[in-house]
Amino acid sequence: MNFADLLKKNFIFIPVVASIVVGGFTSVKYVLNLTTTINQSEVQIVNLKRDLKVAEEKITEMNTRLSSAEATWQMAENLYRTLADQVREHSYDIKDLNR
Repeated sequence: MNFADLLKKNFIFIPVVASIVVGGFTSVKYVLNLTTTINQSEVQIVNLKRDLKVAEEKITEMNTRLSSAEATWQMAENLYRTLADQVREHSYDIKDLNR
């Protein structure tokens, strides 16, 4: 039996075996691509978590600075009112002295 006779007898099996082999390679390639994608996504998630932590720290710092600025503003308003009251009282005293 030569190769041509063997090929003629098994003509139906050749495409089936070829499709199984190609399907196997395609499946392996697909799984490897998914694994690569998962690993890249994991790295991006870790980077995003790190960036989120830094952003939260900056927001906390900005909130602290804003609270400090608000307290300073309130103190300045209170000092202004006190000074305005003192000036008003001094103007009344000056008016009284001029009479």
